[in-house]
Amino acid sequence: MTFASQVRPAALAAAALFSLLAVSPASAYAVICKSGRYDIDSRDEAQLRIAFGTSYCTMRRFSYRSDAENFSRNNNMRPGSPCSCR
Repeated sequence: MTFASQVRPAALAAAALFSLLAVSPASAYAVICKSGRYDIDSRDEAQLRIAFGTSYCTMRRFSYRSDAENFSRNNNMRPGSPCSCR
């Protein structure tokens, strides 16, 4: 058995593990209250701060848009409905 044939399975296993970890998105969608209305947005906090200043607040972040939509629907935070950041 050669050195290459011994290292290859370990390298493939490490590459597979890394690819699984790299695929999972990190809180890509947020249910926010901006200008008195709920919305679902894909921007990060820095981009939201630039776009809306202090006229927004983040209710919760999710990895998937469908999770954000389900949360907003189940908690009466449908996009467009009135909200407050108090």
